[in-house]
Amino acid sequence: MNICITGTVTISAELKTIFDYVANLENDKSWRKEINSTTMSTRPQINALATENSYLSKRVPNNVLHLSCIAFAPNQEVIYQTVPESEFFLKSIRQVNRTAQNKTALTYSVEFDKAIVKHGLGFPLPSIIIKYAAKSDLSKYLTTLKSILESSRT
Repeated sequence: MNICITGTVTISAELKTIFDYVANLENDKSWRKEINSTTMSTRPQINALATENSYLSKRVPNNVLHLSCIAFAPNQEVIYQTVPESEFFLKSIRQVNRTAQNKTALTYSVEFDKAIVKHGLGFPLPSIIIKYAAKSDLSKYLTTLKSILESSRT
């Protein structure tokens, strides 16, 4: 069973700046606390590959996911998904839109296999608890991302 969560934040920064930042998974370490590192095979584009090393728990401090960019519309949307041979499924969707106030709305959605939580903890948790924790984390991530992007404006 997969867990799906979505959050949106309005950021006072240029749409292109925000898109370029969130499309490059190598930047995720600065706004997603569990990311140890990410390397990309090329600049963000369709079929770009990324290797993400994340901290799931003391039990699994270096979980590695291999992701492929399956959709790329410059300054609009980028979607990364685990490669087919992955043990656990994960899909990350990042969309940007101009708002009426000349700001940018970023919508970040993630879908993941709840079995990865069992892998990290060594025991399963009910979906409702996983979803609650993931939504809480996502809200914190978007707040951090907003702060980073608004403070980097020139």
